[in-house]
Amino acid sequence: MGHGRRAIIWAVAAVGLAGAARAPAVARGAAPLKPVFARTVALTPVSGVVLIRVPTSRFGFVRLYNGPTIVPLGTLVDTTAGTVRLTSANPSGRTQTGRFFRGIFRIEQPRSAGGLVNLVLRDNLKRSVCAAPARAAAVKRRILGLLRGTAKGRFRTTGRFAAATVRGTDWGVRDRCDGTLIVVRTGVVVVRDFRLHKSVIVRAGQRYLAKAP
Repeated sequence: MGHGRRAIIWAVAAVGLAGAARAPAVARGAAPLKPVFARTVALTPVSGVVLIRVPTSRFGFVRLYNGPTIVPLGTLVDTTAGTVRLTSANPSGRTQTGRFFRGIFRIEQPRSAGGLVNLVLRDNLKRSVCAAPARAAAVKRRILGLLRGTAKGRFRTTGRFAAATVRGTDWGVRDRCDGTLIVVRTGVVVVRDFRLHKSVIVRAGQRYLAKAP
């Protein structure tokens, strides 16, 4: 059995036991498991409560204990009440790490993207809450989903109307009724506006709103 497939199987086993016992992600005496490019990542809870749901799970979200735990791409991570450290591998086997919190996201790493990890926001509220009179400014700014992160390496966070690719940064993405808002606290972010089909450089202290149609 290949290393990548074995990592996925062990991770699913650890997740399945998480609700009943704090099972280690690595068998005793075995070498530490590492993320495999375009197949798996390593997740470690840093603070609070972090929940995960692997793609084939029939049990919904389970709590992530201790770590690191190897999970397959496509895993959903709920950090609305905690912070998670995510480590991924690039094509050469070297790793990169970021911390993410305050949101729910799905993990992607396309093989053709050269190691880029894409975190796709999952909204906490349905867009039906946006169906209010146009004059209601508070409704326009209502947050449907968000995610904050601090990372160095190749990470991208994707909302409904824009994606933010980081360059060693502390940043946040908010899906709102009126669009996707990118807020940069440190570093530089390249924002891709899906509606306008253009890229914008956003620096520390700046924000950019990719407006909804």
